Amino acid sequence: MDNQTHSPEIVWVDTNSALQEWCEYWSTLPFIAVDTEFVRRTTFYPVTGLIQVSEGTKAVLIDPQPITDWSALRALLVNEKVMKVFHACSEDLDVFDNLLGVLPTPFYDTQIGEAFATGQWSLSYVKLVKAYLDIDVAKDETRSDWTLRPLTDGQKRYAALDVTFLAEIFPLQQVRLTEKRMLDWVLEDCESLKWQYLQNNDAEQNWDGVKAAWRLNPKSLTLLRLLFLWRDERARNDNIPRGQVLKDRTLWALAKFIPDTARDIGQAEDISPKQVRLYSDAILEKVAVVNQLSSDEYQLPLTPPLPSDAGDLSKAMRAYLKSLAQELDVAPEVVLKRKLLDPLMRHIYDGSEMDWSNPSFNGWRKDRVVAPLLEKFSN
Repeated sequence: MDNQTHSPEIVWVDTNSALQEWCEYWSTLPFIAVDTEFVRRTTFYPVTGLIQVSEGTKAVLIDPQPITDWSALRALLVNEKVMKVFHACSEDLDVFDNLLGVLPTPFYDTQIGEAFATGQWSLSYVKLVKAYLDIDVAKDETRSDWTLRPLTDGQKRYAALDVTFLAEIFPLQQVRLTEKRMLDWVLEDCESLKWQYLQNNDAEQNWDGVKAAWRLNPKSLTLLRLLFLWRDERARNDNIPRGQVLKDRTLWALAKFIPDTARDIGQAEDISPKQVRLYSDAILEKVAVVNQLSSDEYQLPLTPPLPSDAGDLSKAMRAYLKSLAQELDVAPEVVLKRKLLDPLMRHIYDGSEMDWSNPSFNGWRKDRVVAPLLEKFSN
């Protein structure tokens, strides 16, 4: 079925009073479908172009440009009685965090839900709509500039269908998950997304994830951390992408060779004369800080990758997780992502301490995945 036959009622909201009225109505409902359109080509923060909300019949398009009072929408997004339904919501979290200073609570992601419901991982919205509603969704406005005004009728319709279809699919998907007794598991994983979002946005939690950082000695690691934190702050303050300040590999090269002059900085990998001119003073300041530290103040060495003889353990653990996914009838990635498997494998291989703070290690996975995995493979 073609989506041209679907014409939801579209309501354009561009005043504080209208937004408040709609939020008061939505606050009486059990759930709403939500989506955002934004632009983020040359900025650190997303520039919100549109916010779409639907309860299944009307598609309300909120124009953020003239809105000055977001208190009603902010309250709605954290209203515990109203489920906020998204599809592939990681970027939407970023939009609401930066626009309103809150993350949706509670919220549900149909992409995560489908990985449990039918075992399809990272299913696109187009395929989701086709599977549940037998409708072919046109994605002809995907690359639109949603900050330009006025929006075309085609843009408005495209944006409207994104949420009206979602509102139809959510109850259908819930039925499948309830039958499989996995709805609570999905809700747990959606909450974990918020934890992961906050981790990803905390530079202090990510600096040691720079590729090959483990190869650096303690002094270079210390410089890498300082440069990473400085770059994050600079990107936020200037509202430009982190890589536009300096790329990860440039940070690594600077940390490796610890430059003494601007000329030395210019020899680093993938750095332009403009970047040298803009940032050399700040880089040399960080170098000076590190040079003043004693060796016992340096970062501790990072743990290298597991040796090749851990390959058999890796294969065995992956095979076990694959069979567990088949047993549960879910996508293999749902059982345990690679990023979570690696620390568990290291813990089993050499007794490394585990950081159990990640909620994905707890909840439903604790008894159904993690405990059996440790019992099976630990000596």
